[in-house]
Amino acid sequence: MNLADFLQSSAERLSDRPAVTDVGSGGSLTYGQLAREAERVAAFLRAQGVEPRQRIGLMAPNSLAYLPAAFGLLATGACLTPLASHLTPAETAQIMTEVQLNGWLSWPAADRLPGAEGRAILSSGACDGFGFQWTDRGAEGPAEFQQLNPAFIRFTSGTTASSKGVVLSHEATAARVEAADRVLRFGDRDRILWVLPLAYHFAVTIVAYVRAGAHILLCPDTLPGALVDSIRRFRPSVLYASPLHFERLGNLGPSEPLTTVRLCLSTSAPITPAVIDRFESVYGVPVGQAYGIIEAGLPCINLRTEGEPPTSVGPPVPGYEIAVFSDEGARLASGVLGEVAVRGDGLFSAYYRPWQLRERVTRDGWFMTGDIGWLDRAGALSLKGRKKAVIFMAGLKFFPEEVEDCINQFPGVKESRVFGRPHARLGEVPCAEVVLDSSGRDLDALRAHCARALSPYKVPFEFTVVEAVPRTPGGKILRRTEAPVPVERP
Repeated sequence: MNLADFLQSSAERLSDRPAVTDVGSGGSLTYGQLAREAERVAAFLRAQGVEPRQRIGLMAPNSLAYLPAAFGLLATGACLTPLASHLTPAETAQIMTEVQLNGWLSWPAADRLPGAEGRAILSSGACDGFGFQWTDRGAEGPAEFQQLNPAFIRFTSGTTASSKGVVLSHEATAARVEAADRVLRFGDRDRILWVLPLAYHFAVTIVAYVRAGAHILLCPDTLPGALVDSIRRFRPSVLYASPLHFERLGNLGPSEPLTTVRLCLSTSAPITPAVIDRFESVYGVPVGQAYGIIEAGLPCINLRTEGEPPTSVGPPVPGYEIAVFSDEGARLASGVLGEVAVRGDGLFSAYYRPWQLRERVTRDGWFMTGDIGWLDRAGALSLKGRKKAVIFMAGLKFFPEEVEDCINQFPGVKESRVFGRPHARLGEVPCAEVVLDSSGRDLDALRAHCARALSPYKVPFEFTVVEAVPRTPGGKILRRTEAPVPVERP
């Protein structure tokens, strides 16, 4: 199978219906046009000699052209490796080396790659000016890779360590889409306001929308005022965004209810109760959560329709199982904290480098996520934090997320990041970076607030005011502890 078949099927049913619109420029493609433009890209790439299972990079920003470029590349049978347009040359070079990239397709403004062969230019159409270059045409990759039906190589977010190239097959991606849609129930009348980077969130969500024949509304300006304006003008039925977007929208203050929105879904990172409450009080729409993992897709979804706690990521979707295990490998009962594991048809195929097939990574079919959480008696999953992000202080351990929740409730704090810093006697001590609004910088009061709400060992030893908390492109807080650039120190 090939994921591009979903586009062809929707084009046959809904040729004249809008597939994607840029809400900034007003440009749009119908499903018939999108399918034809994707075939134009596929024919161009085949003419350059692109073959199935070659690893071809795609570098382009969020735009109308991204969709035909991606589906056209997939239609050739090549494996799409997204290269975000904001990457530095060094980061691009690292990905090229990690996956032994054979070639790349890039938007007109992209720099040429050092050592790449020539540059063939695609003329006319939605991808007019896109160029293709060979980088290492003869690189074959691992023998087992050639036996797969690979669709994507996606890199993990690398929040606590270096990122990994995750190989996703066409079959596994289709299984993810079908499993999620049995809960989300996208249809051809849905209009989805899209604010996330396409380079990081294409594999499941965009494919799901195209499969359903939905109308994708690309919003290039993701500032909160622009998002609200786009919602008012284009009346979407679905808002799929990160916790950061919901937080910023909620901070705008009083607003009319979003009467056209049937579904607000937060993904890419856990969302706090304070952000949920603020958004819902302003816009009158419940915020659900999807548990997103590159290696597994969206194995859990909480639509807030079955009485699950707002902070839960919900029960497993059809086709997936969720379990919680102890450090010793024992499966734990409901309510007991442990490492979250996922099993299902949508699991990834392999890690590219060092090459490891999924079967060599999983335990009896279970993929150990590195997330810590627990299952309630109804089977809904709640997350506590990342295993590698746990702070160990004088033999006591805790998660930075619970300290951040406390800090973020203090008036004047916009967001925060907590991490462990090595300490000669205590092992680690918690430190906090905080982003403040213009109302004040009373860090002593903030420290006192934390001391009242938290056990003494969880109170940060140091508060540093910074301009912004470092995040991945998908919105997750980076847990690596590079030195911050302080605005003010207490």
